[in-house]
Amino acid sequence: MSGLEEEEDGAESVVSGCLSMKSDRSKGYPPGFSNEPGPSDTKKRKRSDVSEEEQPSRSRTRAGLKTANQSSSEQMNVGRQKHKIRLKGTFECVTEGAETGSRTLLNRIYTALYLIEGQSEEVNTQHEVRQLETASKKKTLHDSPIKCCDIFKALPGQQKHIRVVLTSGVAGVGKTFSVQKFCLDWAEGLENQDISLVIPLSFRELNLIKDEQYSLLELLRVFHPTLQEVPAEQLAGSKVLFIFDGLDESRLSLDFNKRKAVSDVTQKSSVNVLLTNLIQGKLLPSALVWITSRPAAANHIPPACVDRVTEVRGFTDAQKEEYFRKRVSDEELSSRIISHIKTSWSLHIMCLIPVFCWITATVLDHMLTTDQRGELPKTLADMYSHFLLVQTKRKKLKYAEEHEMSPQELTEADREVPLKLGRLAFEELEKGNIMFYQEDLERCGLDVTEASLYSGVCTQIFKRESVIFQKTIYCFVHLSIQEFLAAVYLFHCYTNRKTQVVKDFLGPYFLGEDWDDYHLDWYSDHYPSLDVFLKKVMKKSLESKNGHLDLFVRFLHGLSLESNQRLLGGLLGQTANSPEIIQRAINNLKRMNSDEISPDRSINIFHCLTEMNDHSVHQEIQEFLKSENRSENNLSVIHCSALAYMLQMSEEVVDELDLEKYNTLQEGRRRLILAVRNCRKARIINCALSETDCEVVASALKSNPSHLSELDLSYNDLKDSAVECLCAGLQSPNCRLETLRLSGCNLSERSCEALSSVLSSHSSSLRELDLSNNNLQDSGGKLISDGLKSPHCTME
Repeated sequence: MSGLEEEEDGAESVVSGCLSMKSDRSKGYPPGFSNEPGPSDTKKRKRSDVSEEEQPSRSRTRAGLKTANQSSSEQMNVGRQKHKIRLKGTFECVTEGAETGSRTLLNRIYTALYLIEGQSEEVNTQHEVRQLETASKKKTLHDSPIKCCDIFKALPGQQKHIRVVLTSGVAGVGKTFSVQKFCLDWAEGLENQDISLVIPLSFRELNLIKDEQYSLLELLRVFHPTLQEVPAEQLAGSKVLFIFDGLDESRLSLDFNKRKAVSDVTQKSSVNVLLTNLIQGKLLPSALVWITSRPAAANHIPPACVDRVTEVRGFTDAQKEEYFRKRVSDEELSSRIISHIKTSWSLHIMCLIPVFCWITATVLDHMLTTDQRGELPKTLADMYSHFLLVQTKRKKLKYAEEHEMSPQELTEADREVPLKLGRLAFEELEKGNIMFYQEDLERCGLDVTEASLYSGVCTQIFKRESVIFQKTIYCFVHLSIQEFLAAVYLFHCYTNRKTQVVKDFLGPYFLGEDWDDYHLDWYSDHYPSLDVFLKKVMKKSLESKNGHLDLFVRFLHGLSLESNQRLLGGLLGQTANSPEIIQRAINNLKRMNSDEISPDRSINIFHCLTEMNDHSVHQEIQEFLKSENRSENNLSVIHCSALAYMLQMSEEVVDELDLEKYNTLQEGRRRLILAVRNCRKARIINCALSETDCEVVASALKSNPSHLSELDLSYNDLKDSAVECLCAGLQSPNCRLETLRLSGCNLSERSCEALSSVLSSHSSSLRELDLSNNNLQDSGGKLISDGLKSPHCTME
């Protein structure tokens, strides 16, 4: 697959070492040399005391030093040139698909990514697909776009030295691809030639030697043999760039507080100690450091150690089109693919990820060039089902089966490997693992020595990385493929009554009001219907704090459709689902309601309806928005989730969100809170707000950009933890809130202390604060008064 596809979570290529340094001609003598007499002299002598007989000796010393310096510099130049040649060979071509696929010039398919300085302060615990949806709304005039080759250069008007850069972005969005392009441009002499050496190292590889002792010089030579000739003194005196790719995959204990100091490149220590000293500038203080990470792991590096934070947000709409036109050379065909992507909002959003663009291009190119009949895929489950089928067909053709086959022609062998991969994907997804070893494959019945394992379907969706010591790591090209195959496997287990697998997965959800009350026995004739099974899985997924099962559950609902079951040719087993059962599953989603479901987590219910080709909620909301008498229309809870999602994703910022104007239940109003992320004024009065709800409001205040200028939370019995969460948002540099009303919120002394901290904060933009109808007591009043007296207070 191309560098676009080789991203984190099984999609990222292992960056096989490179660093770059440029020899800075330092004044004076290299380390280890001295223009002073040796230790045998009993005293130092001034230059005037040196006799004429000693002058030739001194001249010979200078000449020797000059020769040694020239020799060291020449070794550096030779090593640098060898290193550039190796890097160019490593990165100038990328593989389409996986290990044994066709190789393509990186520069031929390269499409610039949207890279900006800064990132949202909020800690995003949503599934990364939801983060993509949010990111699609963040391309604004507030952004500061940066070219990948310029990440160490200050923007116009900035006066700062940038030594350490941290780049975050969701899996598959292009972080490793950016690293590859940076290395290639340097190796070819096109960019950043002021850097002597560019040395990429992946955390995936560093994990394998985390318990070993190395000096920094030894470490570089292990991963980059071309640097064997680079002298230690040249490494210390040159401008070097270290690239540490994939912090989210690190198994190192990066403790920045209790590590011993290492300042010599020849001093041995553990890998984590070397890295922390390098990042902190204690080791090679002039070296540049670039770290890439998924958002959840980015906070492992202390902010004080980072000079610039950047975020890769994938492709803009224009860049999506550019990619498809480069990937599909036929202009008419690429135009048809682009047009189809625009018809499906789900697919269009996912095409922010380069690897999904590759999957989409693979599927649509095949379907449009083979005269395959049938509707083009519009949902994620549909697209990934086609993708699996396309790769299976390619596998059969590769083994001399020349004829085109229908899905029904899939043999038992064709089903065996995807199901084994599905078992691996499912079991490791539950554990939170994205990388696997030979023993993991063997446990699932996969023979790593079988040649066919790496051909056809497996070549495209499953890749292996041979890293140091020849230990092989296996991973899927992208997390979404692992989630899809995991869903295929669990659905297969359900339809084939593999009771223990399903029971172990659902745990306490295995029983409950649907099965336990009716004493349904998996071993009896009262086997639970599909709608009950899907309801249980959805309930379990909604309990996840970080939404790690969201996309998996979306795939599972999409696979319940007969069209996808037919497409996969018996891979899922016989379900015999009637339209009535499918409709019951849809109705279960629409009625799913719980006070414990956060507004963010409830959005996935709406997405699952889309995967089941039910667009009724979307259409009803469209009609609601066109209605002149909105307050008369009764909105269900699922309607509120859909409305909040649509308002949040709207291109236009909503002027005012007043929850009292919506005719719905209390839970429905809570679901609507999501829309505060895209409005200027919000009235969320008497909604029994929880701490989780306040976290949503706080994230809106922290987001970049934040649109909220007026917020009314009156008559909500706010707990101290909820107020403190809200105040954290108010102190964000991104917050633009000027008016806050907290009338009748039963504020305590602890809440007043948090608000006082906001009033005295130099980042607060508050002009008006309403605390009426709160029994603040003298202590609370004094705390607020102290905040008002602060020189930083902006209250009017």
